[in-house]
Amino acid sequence: MSFPVFPCQGVRVEGDSPQRHVEAFLKMRPSARWVLLGGHAVMGDEQLWTAWIQASRNALRGRMVARSIDAEFLRYLAGTHHISEAFSRAGLQEGQTTAWVVYLPEAEGLENDLGHLQPVAKENAAFSEQLSTLLDQLDWPSEITGASYSIEGARQLGIDADGWDNARVHESIIAHILMADDQSSSHR
Repeated sequence: MSFPVFPCQGVRVEGDSPQRHVEAFLKMRPSARWVLLGGHAVMGDEQLWTAWIQASRNALRGRMVARSIDAEFLRYLAGTHHISEAFSRAGLQEGQTTAWVVYLPEAEGLENDLGHLQPVAKENAAFSEQLSTLLDQLDWPSEITGASYSIEGARQLGIDADGWDNARVHESIIAHILMADDQSSSHR
């Protein structure tokens, strides 16, 4: 299955501590739909869309574990039920010089055959302009490199995919997200 490009941009963050970068980002971002992730946390569009679908579905149904959509998304991306663990797994880490600025599209709920609301992403025509303004305010240059899988990044997210072939690695990333609500997954 082919996924559209997820609205995000790799950036270079140097100088300050991760905490100061996060504080600046939270102060400048246009809304809670903008998320800052560590450079290790983004491995592909399929991963991001899967976490977005899970978080948006919970938001539409009024069943979020977190208080905000950004934290709910992080929770799924990190494959855990625990918010604080999600931030430590997927957030900007000490020593990282790259990060991801991610925009979580608004979701429109469409009913499926069973009457459940399923999220469909609304387009944000102002994404590029808002991203450019945000990065200018933060003085973070764009990092053009695309998302890619790394064993170290997977480990930081809590995924164990050592020795697996590429097809299995991608399956494990998606399974990791889908197991976030499984109580046993938070103890992996």
